[in-house]
Amino acid sequence: MSKKRSEIMGFQRARGEEQKAERIREIMEATIAIYETEGYDGVTFSKICKGLSFSRINMYNYFKCKEDIFLLILLEDIRIMVEDADRTFPQAEENPDIFVDKWCEMLLRQKRLLSLFSVLNTIILRGASDDAHREFRERMYQNYKVLHSIVNRALPQLTEDMAMKFVEYENSYAMTIFPASIEYKQAQGISIFPKVGYGTGEFIPQVKPFIYCILRGLLAESQQ
Repeated sequence: MSKKRSEIMGFQRARGEEQKAERIREIMEATIAIYETEGYDGVTFSKICKGLSFSRINMYNYFKCKEDIFLLILLEDIRIMVEDADRTFPQAEENPDIFVDKWCEMLLRQKRLLSLFSVLNTIILRGASDDAHREFRERMYQNYKVLHSIVNRALPQLTEDMAMKFVEYENSYAMTIFPASIEYKQAQGISIFPKVGYGTGEFIPQVKPFIYCILRGLLAESQQ
């Protein structure tokens, strides 16, 4: 094959890849728009196609199901969270209490991530394809390795293993408590009855004491 022909074919492949990436971005944005107004159950291939003037056949060239789209959205949200954490903790944080305050505020900025993670294992992964699920796990792992290093930078007294445990433990609680928060229910249009039973509270006051406990326990362990 001549050099010129090789260059032309390389350009065509690059152009095709760019176009595919742009179509995927358009599909993700259309899905997010429907999700934000109608919730997860309101998202269907038909509505996405209608908003983009796509045919369902064309959609299947990019995604096998809506769950695969949401896995990509989650990966994008995880990337945004890691970048936010990187900006929030550029150096070591001498006061652990201030670290927890900043961490909770950073978490609350990730409302869609917290919302989707709360149904990841119970709903999204049940319908996702194996290929999309595998890619999601691999890319999430790489992003969370960066997040662990950010925690280590902010709290150098923790070992790498302790930083990993901190992220794992606080994420598990935060993603459980967020769907019960005022912020989530307001966004989803769910009625709030503050004087009935335990009522519904704001996210940060509920999650902060638990994160304090996690961090203090790990810090105590690091001093042993």
